[in-house]
Amino acid sequence: MQIDFFAAPCHKIDGNCKKEGVVCKSITRNERFGICDNRSGERKPAFIDIVNEEIWDLIVRNPIKTEVTFKAIDYCVDIFRENNELIKRCEGFLIYRNKIIFIELKTGTYRGWLSDAREKLEETIGKFRENHPDQGYEIIAPAISNKRHNRIHQSETEQKRKFKDKTGLDFRVISEISFA
Repeated sequence: MQIDFFAAPCHKIDGNCKKEGVVCKSITRNERFGICDNRSGERKPAFIDIVNEEIWDLIVRNPIKTEVTFKAIDYCVDIFRENNELIKRCEGFLIYRNKIIFIELKTGTYRGWLSDAREKLEETIGKFRENHPDQGYEIIAPAISNKRHNRIHQSETEQKRKFKDKTGLDFRVISEISFA
């Protein structure tokens, strides 16, 4: 079954879009905004915030005020393996000027957080490519953000090698993205 990563489904039976305040797709031209993961304990997607900097997990600088779309994937797009098990999904992606940056947000320093982030990006990007082979967007280096981990992770080189072998891409462990 074909999966449309760009749709903002509001007809889902389990109701993510039927829950008040859930937004699967946002567009902004703000000079500065944050991407936030939901920490309320509810299963809700990541989102853009332009006001509450203390909740931002990833800062996005957009000094030229280009149109940027954030499309949530986790809790917005159901993606299954052949055995009907949900794949590991990253938080979502940013689209700007025909480029896509897939994003995974982490908020802890537990053992294995970087390999978990890598796996989520690998599975999501793999399914995206499978379902949108002629999408016309350039997939650029995905971003992993963990604002509680501000140094190079001991297994980062190994995780990057595994990711590159599987996707052909490099990922970045960063706390800020800038569109210039």
